[in-house]
Amino acid sequence: MTGTSTSEFPVALLPDDILAALLVLAKQVSKRDRLAFRGHDSALQKVFRNLIHEFPSATMEPFVFSDSGPEPYSPVLSESISRLQLSGLVGRENPDYEVLFLRQSAEQYFDQELRHRLSKQDLGQLQQLAQRFLQLVEG
Repeated sequence: MTGTSTSEFPVALLPDDILAALLVLAKQVSKRDRLAFRGHDSALQKVFRNLIHEFPSATMEPFVFSDSGPEPYSPVLSESISRLQLSGLVGRENPDYEVLFLRQSAEQYFDQELRHRLSKQDLGQLQQLAQRFLQLVEG
């Protein structure tokens, strides 16, 4: 799997970690004080399907999409978003909960826990994905 550690054993990144890193990097790329975007589940499914199609990478392999329904769907993506929300790394705004935003705790988690577990290759891929992610959610 992806990710490295200062020890001799590689550290596997969970899909939640990959998603959190991608969102934090998107905020950094945007140079905004706050990252917020329309994040309804079906819209995010399309955004991530496009990302993975445009930039196939080992980093994004955990987000497998099923094409058996009317729209491609990744249960892993949906579950990861829910877990990030439950853990307080992302939030959803009222009243319709369609706006997803990154909390400051996500940046702290990235800086303290994730950054050192990402290889240079992982980080480069995620930065590229973050740039395209911003284009897709803003456009």
